[in-house]
Amino acid sequence: MALLSQMFRRVAITGRTDTLNAWFATRQGGRWAEQTVASAFPDIGPHGSRRAPADEAPPADPADELRELEELHRRGVLTDTELDGLRARLSS
Repeated sequence: MALLSQMFRRVAITGRTDTLNAWFATRQGGRWAEQTVASAFPDIGPHGSRRAPADEAPPADPADELRELEELHRRGVLTDTELDGLRARLSS
């Protein structure tokens, strides 16, 4: 906080805001870059280390998935063509 107060004081005395703007832009730009990289590569932690896999759900039972697809078709969410395509992908 002291550094920020000194920066504000320097701006108030000199009237130049370019150094303060550059400091904020660099700081925020770094944060945005970190967020962008983290969202693009979710399995890679800081400094390139691999993150432990999250609690992944075990593969679903194909019979359960087929029942869910049939239920979606019955409710009108899936068309006949979509159901056939998903059913074929499930069986392969």
